Amino acid sequence: MARQVSIRTSVAVVAVSLCSTIVAKTAAQNPPPGPRTTLSGVYTQVQADKGEEIYYGICVACHPRGTYAGDSFKKNWGGRPLSDLYDWVKTKMPKSDPGSLTSNQSVQVMAYILQQNKMPVGKAPLPTDRTALQTIKIQLTK
Repeated sequence: MARQVSIRTSVAVVAVSLCSTIVAKTAAQNPPPGPRTTLSGVYTQVQADKGEEIYYGICVACHPRGTYAGDSFKKNWGGRPLSDLYDWVKTKMPKSDPGSLTSNQSVQVMAYILQQNKMPVGKAPLPTDRTALQTIKIQLTK
């Protein structure tokens, strides 16, 4: 009986040790989410392509290409959370029918604007959740 307890104890110790190693490795490979910036690839190419279609279908009538790129974009939006841009696009655009864009359309237009400002494309889509967008800072240069 003492030998069975010893074997069970040994198996338990090995199992706990193995689990601890796996958890530590996973944590090292997947760091906890922290402050992200638009330089970390926060939108997909598909979103930017759809945003371009929306921009040329709706926005370009009031906003010629390049309106939201370069120095003017940097001056107005640099350093702000991406949720600020989302709020503006979602509630104020298009000028002819403010608030008519869906959440998906709003982030697609934002993805196109980020692409126009030479922000890198990422693997995950830009979220439509305002709280998630608050954690992403608009950063145009390193």
